[in-house]
Amino acid sequence: MEKNKKIAIIGKGNVGTHLVNALAEKVEVISVDSRSLANFPSDCILAIISVSDRAIMEVAESIAGKVPFIAHTSGSIGIESLKGTAPNYGVFYPLQTFTKGNSMSYSDIPFFIEGNNRQTVAFLSEIARKISPTVIEADSEKRKHLHLASVFACNFSNHLAYIADNILREKNMDVSLLLPLLRRTVEKLQSLTPAEAQTGPAVREDYPVINSHLEMLSDKPEAKEIYQLLTSDIINTKHKRNLYL
Repeated sequence: MEKNKKIAIIGKGNVGTHLVNALAEKVEVISVDSRSLANFPSDCILAIISVSDRAIMEVAESIAGKVPFIAHTSGSIGIESLKGTAPNYGVFYPLQTFTKGNSMSYSDIPFFIEGNNRQTVAFLSEIARKISPTVIEADSEKRKHLHLASVFACNFSNHLAYIADNILREKNMDVSLLLPLLRRTVEKLQSLTPAEAQTGPAVREDYPVINSHLEMLSDKPEAKEIYQLLTSDIINTKHKRNLYL
């Protein structure tokens, strides 16, 4: 990267904050407020827009023509949203869940890169490799599927943990009791497919236990509906594909 050139991270939310932390010891990085853009550096070589999906185009248009390279960090917004804002534009997508104040190992994060030309792909990949050894080129269509899959694997599973937390709280128990189980569930995916790793009453078709659980959820109709839906899907998947042992 050219000397005396800065990288601007626009947006001080979860992703933007962590990107600044991850890059701070590698390059000269400036955290820029997405609303005011008050400290946007004039000698910036790359602007990484890390804001909500609905605000990406507005921010990009506000800095159009001011930087040679521009990228956003969204998994679900296509590269074309940046067309015309810089000669070189692309996507710098870290596939991870971020929360301010939570320390994490940045080297574990896979980065998915897209660019409007090979120069942009190479440049964004160079920046990503300063953080992580796992840098993969992926177009907008692949990235959208990655984002959809991550919603199922991460966001939905976290909501299920929220439901589990509520169930435990009623009996004065803490959700931390489930952490060894959750860790082992994730660890198994290093050597098994999700189909091979599936356990529980649904895959065993243990209807006495299933019916007992449903009875326990009689005063929680939303949780009961989710339980029934997931149980049915596990059983149906087993029958249709014979995936589970």
